[in-house]
Amino acid sequence: MNLLKILLLAALLNGLTWIIIVPLWQYPDEQAHFGQIQYRAEKNGIPESNTSFDISYEVDLAEKVMGTQRDEGGNNKYTYHPEYKQPFSQSLNGPQEIAIKNLPPQARSQMVKREATLNPPLYYLAGAVVYKAFASADLFTRVFAIRIMSLVIFMGTIFIAFKIGQLIFKEKVLQLALPVVIAFKPMLVFVSTGILSDTLTIFMFSLFTLFCLKIIIQGFSVKNALFILVSIILGAMTRQNFLIVLFILPLVFIHQMIFAKNLRKPLIISTITGAAILYLASYFVPALDFIRRFDFPESSKRIPNNPLSNLTIVDHLKWTFNHTFREVWPWYWGIYKWLSLSLPHVTYQIIDRLVPVALIGLIVKFYQILKARNFKKDFWFIFMILVPAIYFFGLTTFDYLYRKNNGYSFGIQGRYFFPPIIAEMVLLITGFWTLFKLLVKKYAKYAVLALVITFFAFNLVSQVFVFSSYYDTANLHTFIIQASQYKPALVKGNNLIIILAVSLVAQLTFLFAFLKDIIKEE
Repeated sequence: MNLLKILLLAALLNGLTWIIIVPLWQYPDEQAHFGQIQYRAEKNGIPESNTSFDISYEVDLAEKVMGTQRDEGGNNKYTYHPEYKQPFSQSLNGPQEIAIKNLPPQARSQMVKREATLNPPLYYLAGAVVYKAFASADLFTRVFAIRIMSLVIFMGTIFIAFKIGQLIFKEKVLQLALPVVIAFKPMLVFVSTGILSDTLTIFMFSLFTLFCLKIIIQGFSVKNALFILVSIILGAMTRQNFLIVLFILPLVFIHQMIFAKNLRKPLIISTITGAAILYLASYFVPALDFIRRFDFPESSKRIPNNPLSNLTIVDHLKWTFNHTFREVWPWYWGIYKWLSLSLPHVTYQIIDRLVPVALIGLIVKFYQILKARNFKKDFWFIFMILVPAIYFFGLTTFDYLYRKNNGYSFGIQGRYFFPPIIAEMVLLITGFWTLFKLLVKKYAKYAVLALVITFFAFNLVSQVFVFSSYYDTANLHTFIIQASQYKPALVKGNNLIIILAVSLVAQLTFLFAFLKDIIKEE
């Protein structure tokens, strides 16, 4: 447990590092997500597709100053221009920082354009609570506070990863490796610490996965079934794509029907009851309309003279796999600065060599399961494979309907595949462990340690590369001045450097303690 505490502290400080260094409106569509929160807090309502304006003068001015205001083509100064850097002053305050801070309160409720997101309400309700708690503060403090809220949710996901590791792995090194790769996968940390609902979607999906595994491994219980039901309802209130879990849930039902014959009756009763509750909830939760209509909104919206109206699913799959490997795969591991900044090519080369190693291990693991024929014991592994597979084809089906009816792709990004991230990282770790356990036996844990160190290094390299794209990092004094601008007073100046230093020390402390624990187990 001491190792877990050190890990959680290191993860918290690492997330805080991303939060305080990444400039305003540099997370994916952050200003649009903040706009929905602000509209909820200031107007006590939600933006609607037919609302004239839903972005405040305060946010619009900050966008203009930060260079993220979109032009007629939907681009800003960063789009296609990773070299762009905002203007800086020679003090800890940006050129127009004081002007933004001194805007009158009515600038928050004076709506001047339409840009806010129109997502399900749960994340934005929570964000509005935090917003109101800091209502007397300036824009930068309110944004920072809501980013902290996202980080707290992400910490919950890391803890769930640890609980899943305890559930499926016997080896302590694997139980800790899983939350580590979750906590220090840089693109995941980046997405989970900004103002966007992805962090809550990932948390809810992870919660759903945990209790599905509990039923698969420990057996059916009403408590676990209720947690699954609650996670589905809350997940649907967070993001529409969460409902793909409805196609994953039958795997748990099938497992119990095959391997837990004595529990068939309560399972069937609970399933019928849960389905009835979901159906009733669909009248109160708009995102659950899917359960009653059982179709995608895109299937009924067709543009005239659509060049892709005759698109076949086979043609779409060919396009999807090509698009996935050429664009989505690199984005999954790291793309920043409004999709304009990719990491150094060597990082992708390392990843493209590590992943095939894990795939070989997964093939070996699958062969071992077939040979042992103990499918009940190892069903968790099959479940972990099917979760991201079903999720992938769920998004692919959605995008197929979208392309067929709108003439262009929805624009699937790498971060869209983060909800089943724990299952994906379980497969990565399992593949490594299985292969090196076969090759070097008792030294396999050092291969897992090397994987853990790789993720720490990957996160650090990503931070240095991303941060240097915004600020002058060649001179410490200049870096402090530039990185302090347009930030809350609490994280300006030397405080910023102290946080970065303590974060690095916490990470090194965990790695040293982890290595010491591995050696002790020999």
